[in-house]
Amino acid sequence: MNPQLAFDVQLSVIVPAYNEEDRIESGIRQILEFLQSKQKHTWELIVVDDGSEDNTCHIIDTIISGDDRARLIRYRPNRGKGFAVRTGVLDAVGEWVVFLDADLSTPVDEIYNAIELLERGADLVVGTRAHPDSCIEVEPSLFRRIASYVFDLVRIQIVGLSEFSDTQCGFKAARGQSVVPLYKRAIVERFMFDVEILFLARQAGLNIEELPIIWRDSPGSTVRLWPGVYEMFRDLLAIRKTHG
Repeated sequence: MNPQLAFDVQLSVIVPAYNEEDRIESGIRQILEFLQSKQKHTWELIVVDDGSEDNTCHIIDTIISGDDRARLIRYRPNRGKGFAVRTGVLDAVGEWVVFLDADLSTPVDEIYNAIELLERGADLVVGTRAHPDSCIEVEPSLFRRIASYVFDLVRIQIVGLSEFSDTQCGFKAARGQSVVPLYKRAIVERFMFDVEILFLARQAGLNIEELPIIWRDSPGSTVRLWPGVYEMFRDLLAIRKTHG
């Protein structure tokens, strides 16, 4: 965690980014507008650049340079979304920690609903697209829907978590003190990191709540929902071997 911040932070927002130059500006500006003028909590914004090879870092620096509550963490080479989120969580100082995707497939306003659940006692809030009350404004492609269905079947067979209708949604919120120990134990660096954190949270007996969300699929997203059959099996088996 960063000891340099001179103010108490209630809300830490983490945005992982990789080669997002075509859309990062809109997303970061919307998040900053929300944090600066649409909510009441003290906050910090942490954008983690996961080894981008394009102009992503320059764009982010330009946008956040006027507000010292926002900062960019960058490293090379690319390590994966799980590593990026873990880096942000372990650097955050907020009472509540939220991460969301740079393309804002889930609108930033969903933070209101997540905080409400955290204030009512949840340790971890999991955005879910499969909830009956979720609003899917732009449907994913047929391939992505089939891939998600196959992934769910494989995930349940290897690590369980059948009680969760959507482990891979790119919107989650948590009490920092509840999840930091989990991220310190985490080993998965790419897209199965969501499953690993849920697996560890269930082991720890945390209060986990699912949150119906608004979702707009972003077909051009660099955050792939289907990391490949090999990586999926490798990481799920690693979770079971390491933590099971």
